[in-house]
Amino acid sequence: MALLLAGAGPASAMEPGEALYALGARPGAVAPRAVAAGGAVLPASALPCAGCHGADGAGGRAEAGVRPPPVAWSALSRPTPERPAYDEAALLRTVAQGVAAGGRALDPAMPRYALTLDDGQALVAWLRALDAPRATPGVTEDRVRLGLLLPPGPRGEAFAAAFAGALKAAAPVGVFGRRIERVVAPAAGEPSDAVRLLLGEGVLALVSALPEEANAAALAAAGVARVPLLSVRAGEDMAPLGYALLPGAVDEGVALLRALPEPGRAAILAGNAAEARLGGRIADRVAALTGAEPPVVGAAELRAARAEGVAAVLALAPASGLAEAVAPLREIALPVLVVGSRGGLAAPAGAAVLGRPVLVGLGVPAEMGDGVALARFRAGEAARAGLTGRLGHAMGEVVVEALRRGGRGVTREKLAAAFAGPPFDTGALPPLRLFGGARGGGGGGIRLFQVDGTGRVLRGPATAGAD
Repeated sequence: MALLLAGAGPASAMEPGEALYALGARPGAVAPRAVAAGGAVLPASALPCAGCHGADGAGGRAEAGVRPPPVAWSALSRPTPERPAYDEAALLRTVAQGVAAGGRALDPAMPRYALTLDDGQALVAWLRALDAPRATPGVTEDRVRLGLLLPPGPRGEAFAAAFAGALKAAAPVGVFGRRIERVVAPAAGEPSDAVRLLLGEGVLALVSALPEEANAAALAAAGVARVPLLSVRAGEDMAPLGYALLPGAVDEGVALLRALPEPGRAAILAGNAAEARLGGRIADRVAALTGAEPPVVGAAELRAARAEGVAAVLALAPASGLAEAVAPLREIALPVLVVGSRGGLAAPAGAAVLGRPVLVGLGVPAEMGDGVALARFRAGEAARAGLTGRLGHAMGEVVVEALRRGGRGVTREKLAAAFAGPPFDTGALPPLRLFGGARGGGGGGIRLFQVDGTGRVLRGPATAGAD
């Protein structure tokens, strides 16, 4: 996989040991084999050191009664009541065999890694380097670098163009004297691999226009590395430093159900395991907000659910399968609700199959911003690129303002704190607080409207909160 660097010089890649520690493999090398608890054999990229011991090597939080210890060299080389000090040979034996300095067997939760000689030397060098002050990845005196994750085809190209245009318009000479560079990951391949490639190239943060399902893998990889990731839509599970412009499928589903007189009397229709997991998230959130938990059911359970008093059905199918998913409801006279970010494009087809309108919940504001930011948006090509142009431009405006809020000494943590701050005025969207981080939901509303089989909007747009 090759990376496209927009308007920049050569990349400064991660150190080999840093990449092994944070991502599970040295740049260009095969990931070592790791044996997890229970004997499962996985690549080390699935169990990188940083995932438990922290990106800074300071140790992790306790899970299942086990607290991962600090692994910076200053901690390892100091004896404790439980063990003598580590030297390099003792550390590599521990990593390979699960035996601490002094001979005590480690908890099985600590994976065993089959490192090569080069892997071992690189890892030790990085653990020593963890004690030294380090520069912020992706930030130099004259530039700040961002990684872009884009869907393939015209949509990804339009988003990238709108994002670049917003950066140029909002920060024509950069931010604090630093020009903003964009490193674009190839659209083909696994999103988690693309994240690792971008982090290996040295970026401050990631910007993703990937659809929700693909973005989930990117969020997980970014969460392990503790790198900020700004997405278009909030995912089911947001990473610790993950933020999004717009609410996602969970928020839309919650808003639809809360619009009903009795949310607990709706059924959530799930056609596969992924939809069942999403349905469970929605049901849990509704239960927390209303005290009533709607059941998650399969198509075969719909008639029984109707007999038990279910009064509406929330469909979670994507656009490609919505019509098929709702077809069994044609003979069951129940209102059908559609999660807009998943099946909204196929709402007319679903309504045509049912022979009646469906209610759609969509987390995309119809209105624009105002002031100087709106003028910048209208002056650019993004204003003529539809919704994708609006979202790409909004992401660029958010990034520029967050970099300004982060200050001259911006770090990943300071940038994430800026994302979590006051509303952003993007021009392309109304002023908004981002979704994600420790705060959870942002400040945006969900538009609710009915759509018939011809695509006509029969009622709306009304808005409802998801939280």
